[in-house]
Amino acid sequence: MSTKAYLKAAKQAIDAKKWDAAIEQANLVLEKDPKNYFAKLFLGRALDGVGKFEESAQAYEDATKIKPDDTQAFLGLRGLYQKQKGAKVDEYTHANLKLAELFAAVDDAHKAQSSIDMLVDFARAHGTKQQYINALKTQLPSSPIYSSLEGRLPNPSLTYNRIAEMLETEETARIKRLIGERKTRLGATSESTTTDVKREVYGGSELESIYESVIDWTTDDELRRQYEEKLLLRAYDTLLVLPEGKKTEKRDKVMKLAHDMVVIKHPFLLAWQIELEWTSGLDNLAY
Repeated sequence: MSTKAYLKAAKQAIDAKKWDAAIEQANLVLEKDPKNYFAKLFLGRALDGVGKFEESAQAYEDATKIKPDDTQAFLGLRGLYQKQKGAKVDEYTHANLKLAELFAAVDDAHKAQSSIDMLVDFARAHGTKQQYINALKTQLPSSPIYSSLEGRLPNPSLTYNRIAEMLETEETARIKRLIGERKTRLGATSESTTTDVKREVYGGSELESIYESVIDWTTDDELRRQYEEKLLLRAYDTLLVLPEGKKTEKRDKVMKLAHDMVVIKHPFLLAWQIELEWTSGLDNLAY
């Protein structure tokens, strides 16, 4: 039989849900032509049909390498990962983001946006908080799809705001948990434990940059002021737990944030205390 005949037989077997027959026909093609795109697609679908998800994913992945600009293999991956729910959230996100890029490349903004909406909804329903945050980031200006969908996606300030709220909740819970775990260690004091934990958590946190992004993107003056306060508080709290010798850059940032608030007469007590005490030299070691 010719390659075309084997492929036709594989397609007919798939339509009839005769998965083993489809696998056999697809493999006969691949024995002669290991990079046959349609044989890989059919193999992926048939392996999915018999529940061999990892092998199915590999077949589809192989197909994406053969034709990286074709949507069919990525659609296969999307369907495969969708049925596995929480087990494949990251993979589902990646497949949909790639589909969004491919649809945008052919000016199909509707399908591109739908792909982004799908991955966000999926991560919210089945993923961890971090996976949901990662999904939300596909809607931001840093995403490879943003320029193609600008105006169709939520305003970045709304997305940054949502990410900030989740990170705040997550970090507060993590700090509380770590302090509880470590405060019973030999020689540990409540103060030293809290300082060490906050230094660890703040050191790996992106909250300050998220706060700055809300400030940069929002058109809501009240929200901007709220996040300016949050940014100053976080920068100040971080300064307090930094080790000696690493405070200078953060201290300069805190002073600038405080000064900018004072200049516009924003009534935030911490800003005025920093401006009056630090710049006057009355309490340069307040931190």
